[in-house]
Amino acid sequence: MIIFLIACFPTILKSQIESDSQQHVLNVYFNKNSDKLNAEAFSIIRKNLIEIGTQNIQKIKLKGFADSDHTDSFNLDLSSRRTKSVYEYLLTQAVPTELIEMESLGESVSISEQKSLNRRVELIIFYRLFNIKVYKKNTQLVITGKVINKHTSNPLASTIVIEYNKLTMFASSGSNGKFIIKSGSGSLLTFNRDGFLNSSIIITDSLIKKSINDTLYLDIKMTPIEVTEKIVFEKIYFYSDSDSLKPESKTDLQRLLNILSKDNTLLIEIQGHMNCPLSYPLNHVQKKYNHELSYKRAKAVYKYLIKNGISASRLSYKGMSNFKMIYPQPKNEKEADKNKRVEVWKLKVIEH
Repeated sequence: MIIFLIACFPTILKSQIESDSQQHVLNVYFNKNSDKLNAEAFSIIRKNLIEIGTQNIQKIKLKGFADSDHTDSFNLDLSSRRTKSVYEYLLTQAVPTELIEMESLGESVSISEQKSLNRRVELIIFYRLFNIKVYKKNTQLVITGKVINKHTSNPLASTIVIEYNKLTMFASSGSNGKFIIKSGSGSLLTFNRDGFLNSSIIITDSLIKKSINDTLYLDIKMTPIEVTEKIVFEKIYFYSDSDSLKPESKTDLQRLLNILSKDNTLLIEIQGHMNCPLSYPLNHVQKKYNHELSYKRAKAVYKYLIKNGISASRLSYKGMSNFKMIYPQPKNEKEADKNKRVEVWKLKVIEH
């Protein structure tokens, strides 16, 4: 099967600007009389979903087409099967079924005298446009302060995860521990650094009332810890490009819950990982996506434990991006699943 791709990058219309969305259009081409996608086609579609971010998708329209070599009814059925093939692959990539619309047009719309270019499925992907101006408009509060070691008061460089209005942003404190960010009421700030428990704070209205000239000052004290032992799990896995846990994860999650329930003194660190082969080109968008997804995977396990009665004070979590893949070049889905994982480590607080 020969597959070609035409990627039309976003064209912004007035109505799209108003709704803060963009369109991304691509065409996947099929061999004569075929409705099968091969590995190359899967890779092409997946790459586009990664670049956009599955979580940003608002709707995908699929339009199936055929050439004019057969009867109208044959071509209409063939275009329908081609559309269904793409639809089924999108489901494996964690695109919700309710976001996908399908239309089969047979040979009714010809785009070229070259028949091979008419054997296609067109994907129109509508997605949210992250507009930094909009973000800033809604975040008038300046939050500044210093991150320090709880015991020694020494400054700490740390990662800061800002969760606000369904957005996840990343910042950091410098080697002097100082940071300055913007956010608003209801945002969750999580500070993490290797060798320390997470320190989290919710920006409440009562905190905001303590701000001076729209600036809130915070001192963040982080508790040092020692990683003592890895708790081995085989199947805490996620769907591709998603922080949704696969059903087969249930047994290991229950086992982790039992371990924590039996030992009320046990502290753990949850590390989220993702699959992104080293051969894949990394730009700043992909790097941010990797960090964010791995963080969300760790947080998914954290939220599961909280929901089932484990105190948040016993849990720390962080995203490891794709820096510690078990299989840097996965050859199959099983190896990819091993990369899309969460690891759990026992911790010991260092008292002084």
